[in-house]
Amino acid sequence: MVDVHMSREVFRKERQVLADAGTAALGAEKSGNPLAGAFSVLVDEYGRLLRQSRRLVTMGDRMQHALNSLNDDLTLSEQKYRGIFENVTEGIFWCDANGALVEVNPAMAVMFGFHDSELFLEAVPDFRSLFCNPEDYELYETLLAADQVRQFQVRLCSSESGPLWAELGASAMQELEDGPGGVVGVLADVTERKHMIEEMRRLARTDSLTGLFNRGYFMELTERELARSRRNGGALSMLIVDVDNFKNVNDTYGHDVGDKALVSLSRILRESVREVDAVGRFGGEEFVVLLPEADRRDACRVADRILDCVRNAKVGVSGGVLRMTVSIGLTSFEEKEEDLDRLIKYADIALYAAKKNGRNRVEVYRRSVCACREHGTCGMEDEAEGQES
Repeated sequence: MVDVHMSREVFRKERQVLADAGTAALGAEKSGNPLAGAFSVLVDEYGRLLRQSRRLVTMGDRMQHALNSLNDDLTLSEQKYRGIFENVTEGIFWCDANGALVEVNPAMAVMFGFHDSELFLEAVPDFRSLFCNPEDYELYETLLAADQVRQFQVRLCSSESGPLWAELGASAMQELEDGPGGVVGVLADVTERKHMIEEMRRLARTDSLTGLFNRGYFMELTERELARSRRNGGALSMLIVDVDNFKNVNDTYGHDVGDKALVSLSRILRESVREVDAVGRFGGEEFVVLLPEADRRDACRVADRILDCVRNAKVGVSGGVLRMTVSIGLTSFEEKEEDLDRLIKYADIALYAAKKNGRNRVEVYRRSVCACREHGTCGMEDEAEGQES
């Protein structure tokens, strides 16, 4: 940039030269010099050129000032961006048009177990390789094409840090003439938040003592399985299991031993059923087992297995062992109009019969057969038929 004071001095001298030339042209004209007219034209042209030069220099100065100001703003913006890029806790990345990672900030490198960005870029050549599941990357590309990658939660993997859950946001950059476009994005590690939410969900649906499903969640599962059985005509059975004389256990050994016995029973119930079956604690010493796709005969085999396992189980107590028995009420889904409340009622009737008939046994609920039963005019009581293993 030309020094302002220097340019002013140059134009001051040029103006003085122009003034002297004007005075000389005026004197030549008065003296009748034949070249006076031509000299005056030259002086006028020189004056016009001087004024134009001064305007150009002034415009140049203004443009240079504007460029300097813009450069200062860009430098400040770069400093702000670099400060954010280097110090923010979220990961920031830039990929080229082919998905190769061009730049990542230190936070992203640390997130995946690397000490600095250069080591990360050497080990992870492209963004695709961070995805644990290829289908997730395909979904990411689909969302990116629609410019909708916002709060996209995905499981990412790294050989250094193992898998983590990340919340991802990204957008495509417009391609320029002097360089490729690509993708810029931000991701946050939400693994801890994800685990916390999962734990809250688990606590909301499980019993705190036994780890089995609590009453509310078990009822929700059963409603879904009932709906499926009605729709597909599949079998379904339910068991209600109650510990015999459990009050005596608490009174004799204390509630700590009673809790230990319930935990032991919950383990037996889980080990006695299939993975697709559901086991829940209804409260106290009462448990319930849902057996999808199991008819009455299948359910009886499961109930017998539970009886045998409970009889053989030993719970350590001070000075010896505690043995338990259970009573089981069994019912099966047989009529489409039956709902969850009715199934529980039938299983409870069978459980009451098992208690009444001596405990340590299974009672199977059977519906009475009567031509007028469906009209509600029979008056015959529902029955529970027992079996003792």
